[in-house]
Amino acid sequence: MNYFIVEDQQDARELIQKYMEIDFPQLKLYGTADKFSEALIAIQKLKPDLLLLDINLGRHSAFELLDQLQEGINGYSPLILFISAYVDSDTILKAFEYFPLRYITKPIDRKKMQISIDQAIHQFNLHSAPTKNKIPQRPFQMNKLRVLKIKSEVELLDLENILFLLSANEGQTTKIYCTTDLRLINSAKHLGYYKDILKEFKQFFTVSQSLIVNLNYLKSYSHATKTLWLHQYDEPLLASRRGGEDLKRWLCGE
Repeated sequence: MNYFIVEDQQDARELIQKYMEIDFPQLKLYGTADKFSEALIAIQKLKPDLLLLDINLGRHSAFELLDQLQEGINGYSPLILFISAYVDSDTILKAFEYFPLRYITKPIDRKKMQISIDQAIHQFNLHSAPTKNKIPQRPFQMNKLRVLKIKSEVELLDLENILFLLSANEGQTTKIYCTTDLRLINSAKHLGYYKDILKEFKQFFTVSQSLIVNLNYLKSYSHATKTLWLHQYDEPLLASRRGGEDLKRWLCGE
């Protein structure tokens, strides 16, 4: 996977590049730009997989850049990570319309960068790379979940294969939806049991009292309707009011 950095401040641009080179040496830098016109020409030519975008680009914005890229390159759909000093709700909600992986606010936090790029790698592996060419992820992501099934059977699931967990049977059991053929596993344990286990894995997010989703599969989120769409699942999922606010903050790197 390759990436391109668009940032008009030299210090911030160099810091982003430094973090990427140190934490993700397996990824390839396609280039950097500090001006709108320069970024537009380079991205149209190179078509990088991931764009790390500052929103304020002088007289222009990253939103204008993405609009022109969409008009100029048919079918080009890069992964997007916004890194911006803007913290107002209007800008953040506008950014969500472009379905970014996350919206990180400045000053740049290295840990939040790591989580965001981990998510980008997962999305790239999921949709773009042949199995033999998958990009290795950081070791802490490779874990399994021990699931006690209804008939007292036990199954070990790769965390990366879990789409979401849904409370069932009036909160007494849990339905676990997996990416493998959209397989459904009925667990005898209640959702709170899994919430406690999964709390150390930041990709699993409680969006309501009855639903935990794997944000590595998040396709889009509408904060206005509290609606989530996941890759590999055709139905919308709903967040609670509080869960939606928490998800918005997470997507903004808070």
